[in-house]
Amino acid sequence: MARTSPTSTFSLWSCCCTLFLLSATLPPAHPMPVYYQRERDALIAAEQKLRIGGTGSSLSGQEQLVDKVLLQEKRRMVEAARLHGADYPGRSDFLERSAMARTVQNTSTAYSIIKNMPKGGVLHVHDEAITSIDWLVKNVTYRDNCYICVTRDFSTKFHFFDTPPTDPDCTWRPVSDVRAEYGNDEEFDRLLHSNITLVTEDPAKAYPDIDAVWKEFMDYFDKVEGLMLYAPVFEDYLYEGLKQFRQDNVQYLEIRGLLLPVYELDGSTHDKEWVLDVYKRVNDKFVKDYPDFTGFRFIMTSLRLKDRPSMLEDIKEAMRLYQRDPDFMVGFDLVGQEDPLQPLTYYLDDLLYPSLQNPPVNLPYFFHAGETDWQETASDYNLVDALLLNTRRIGHGFALHKHPYLLEEVKNRTICVEVNPISNQVLKLVDDLRNHPAASLIADNFPLVISSDDPGAWEAAPLTDDFYVSFMALTGEEAGLATLKQLAKNSILYSALNHVDKAKALGSWEQKWNTFITTTVRDLIPGRDDVVAG
Repeated sequence: MARTSPTSTFSLWSCCCTLFLLSATLPPAHPMPVYYQRERDALIAAEQKLRIGGTGSSLSGQEQLVDKVLLQEKRRMVEAARLHGADYPGRSDFLERSAMARTVQNTSTAYSIIKNMPKGGVLHVHDEAITSIDWLVKNVTYRDNCYICVTRDFSTKFHFFDTPPTDPDCTWRPVSDVRAEYGNDEEFDRLLHSNITLVTEDPAKAYPDIDAVWKEFMDYFDKVEGLMLYAPVFEDYLYEGLKQFRQDNVQYLEIRGLLLPVYELDGSTHDKEWVLDVYKRVNDKFVKDYPDFTGFRFIMTSLRLKDRPSMLEDIKEAMRLYQRDPDFMVGFDLVGQEDPLQPLTYYLDDLLYPSLQNPPVNLPYFFHAGETDWQETASDYNLVDALLLNTRRIGHGFALHKHPYLLEEVKNRTICVEVNPISNQVLKLVDDLRNHPAASLIADNFPLVISSDDPGAWEAAPLTDDFYVSFMALTGEEAGLATLKQLAKNSILYSALNHVDKAKALGSWEQKWNTFITTTVRDLIPGRDDVVAG
């Protein structure tokens, strides 16, 4: 048998690869039989109708024009990535924080449309990450009595003092003095910023595993707490956070928080009831200042690392605060990294305590559950216990797709899953968001909302970035405006608002949506006054 030379083998291989690549870009050599094409189209259409927003034919004429613009760009980006290796949203850590990503955000029509789109509410977000690091650095660290220290392991702390304590391990100095000594305010502020944020040029190197990124994540909260929990800052911080979400076209939030002690300059602190009253006061003021904003509701949280007596005390406090104002303090949750911390079963007697009272107290639960990659472990089975404890929604639910029976139960009970795609990527549950399990939930019209979890920590937009990567990476090439529209509506339909407030919020969202559609058609499709008028 004749032998081929290495050169001829390589040429043959190259030729085959070229032919393969060419064939991938060319239409089939022969048209499909009519009967086959008809059955194929029917199968695809039947499946597409199942997804969230699958009845796309219900879009109005104006909406169909916007949908066409969205899908044209989406198809182009999908095909460029699929066939030619172009970069694609959702593929890299931190929402692709490269120059390319910033260019996409500035030039992408789809991104611009989603940014301007009324996105309804954010049902899963934590209070210590609702306001940007930029605001903390440029506003809060310039205030009087703001101090900074650097520990021996080079971790930075902030705090407000009248007279700072003596600490040999961390010498407290006024930020103003350190900034002045540095000699360049802008550069110093950049250093402060980089010290707080999780964003890094090489996240794979900085955070080699999930424990490493969670450690940095917890350090973020330690740094921010010293700034935001100072009483004169606290109200401003909350108000600014609401402004930033409203500017990102969000009209409603459900904020989770620990009700940590807010401190005064003399070191005295305020209790949970006082802190909750501040939340309520800021909400009322913001709604008065911006009547188009529905406001926010509060979900009290406790840490999964507490001992049982402390957890029971938190649950009793949550019961009391919920009974005092059930239309504002709407429920209770446990937070913290699920894998190394306590599962729900550890606190089972405490979590059952409200229902065992006479009369029972119906304290609503909104449990984080299934934020793990480990199947059939204690953290994974938090999903089981969340259902048994009658959770109203499931935070993350990342592992839910591994449990077919639970999936069916969750859907039948209409328990909404709060999906936080960028959070799951940053905290190393999934590298490529096209592989996020929520893609199958969206395809099956699951009760689901898109939220942002802790956008301040990784400097994402309040909600736009999570919506954008969901649109581009968690949905199919043909999923367009109808899916986005239903996801926005879901955020109100599955909220903890009472029936009256929910109806008002939905009406307000519909008005915003109609204005958005009309404006988008006028801006993107000049000369279509006939459609706009119609």
